[in-house]
Amino acid sequence: MDDLQIAALMRRVEGGDAEALEDLLASLEPDVRASVRRRLPRALRSDFDSMDFVQSVWRSVLSGEKSEIARHREPAQLRGYLAGIAKNKVFEAYRRRTKTKKYNLAREEALELRRGEAAVAREPVARDPSPSQEVQAVDRFSQMTAGCPSEEVRIIGLRRDGLTFDEIAAKTGKGEKSVRRVIESLRRRMEARRWL
Repeated sequence: MDDLQIAALMRRVEGGDAEALEDLLASLEPDVRASVRRRLPRALRSDFDSMDFVQSVWRSVLSGEKSEIARHREPAQLRGYLAGIAKNKVFEAYRRRTKTKKYNLAREEALELRRGEAAVAREPVARDPSPSQEVQAVDRFSQMTAGCPSEEVRIIGLRRDGLTFDEIAAKTGKGEKSVRRVIESLRRRMEARRWL
């Protein structure tokens, strides 16, 4: 579609013609997609399809009370505006995937390892403690609570299980300050033993 036809569609869109908007988006989609493909780094190509970015551009342009399309008078201006949005969307995705810890590409590991021609599944690391870590935790808990009255052992065990001070107080019938005192006393003993 040439610039004259796009300009005519832009005027119809400004007048509120929904069909013209669909035609305009369809005619500008190849330009936006090409802009995305030029800027999409190789590292992101396995995670993103260029159409994901195109849809995101349309969402940005069409959101709000008044369409951003109406702000532009010339097709070249509109193309430049869309290319700028596409560039920003790609840059933001790249930044998120390389500069933040949550999605850092450098931390990703393949689920399969190559052994010659064969692909061998890699066992993902479990989030649960290993059996030896569980034994060590039980051992440490026994050492921490050695010589403590049974009520204090119960409070410390509930805190280890993740209960809040208020929840422990409700379960044990003790005051919240008493529960805090028991935990603080344990913390001081652990610091004295250099366990913290």
